Amino acid sequence: MDKVNEVIEVNEQETPFQLSQEEQQRIIDANQKRVREAPTLHEWDIRVPEAYAWIMISIVVGSMMLLFGGGSVYSTGGNDWGFFYIALGVSIVMTFYLRYLVMADKDYHYRLTTEGLIVTYQEAIPEMAYTIVRGLAWLAMAICVMAVSVLGPLALVGAGGMALLAIFFTDFKREVSEHETMFKKDWIYTLFISNKKKAVRFESTPFKISHSDNLYCKSEDFEKIVELIKGQIRCAEIKH
Repeated sequence: MDKVNEVIEVNEQETPFQLSQEEQQRIIDANQKRVREAPTLHEWDIRVPEAYAWIMISIVVGSMMLLFGGGSVYSTGGNDWGFFYIALGVSIVMTFYLRYLVMADKDYHYRLTTEGLIVTYQEAIPEMAYTIVRGLAWLAMAICVMAVSVLGPLALVGAGGMALLAIFFTDFKREVSEHETMFKKDWIYTLFISNKKKAVRFESTPFKISHSDNLYCKSEDFEKIVELIKGQIRCAEIKH
């Protein structure tokens, strides 16, 4: 086992450009296996809010209301508020769409081992939202079929594009992502600590993204996790 690990580390540091794609993948798989099979030091779940989500949504939706809703009222001299209410309804829908589908919070699961960190994450989107989107997609496809049957082939100009777009959402479902980050025991690291956000970043020197990562902690475990990480790497510097 030591010989295999030695070969992996030498290849990765000294001859990265001489390796074939298959050899590079073998190294990645071996390192991931080392991280996953190592003893667990700590494990936790946490939900992380999307940074500046409401600010960005307010700018987008507010601009849309001002441009379309306010513009329609101004152009009619305040005599026709119909388009304004339509724009208001669309803005409300867009607000929920952006917040809970595009800029949703993220649920993280962390497992810290003696060899690295395993991160599993997904969008914190209610299952009901996926059901609604899938239902609307099937409804849109049904409307497109009806439009073609009633109006004839000319309806394909608009309905065809709408149906094609709807197809992509008929299988809309939650996606779970996972990655492993391995500690390089013989490299030095810098720790970046945010006490306000309860977040930690460990960054290798020389820097490699496969050996550096960010993580978020619960307040009650923050100091413990920092100490556990410091015990597994050669921490040369800590920055707050």
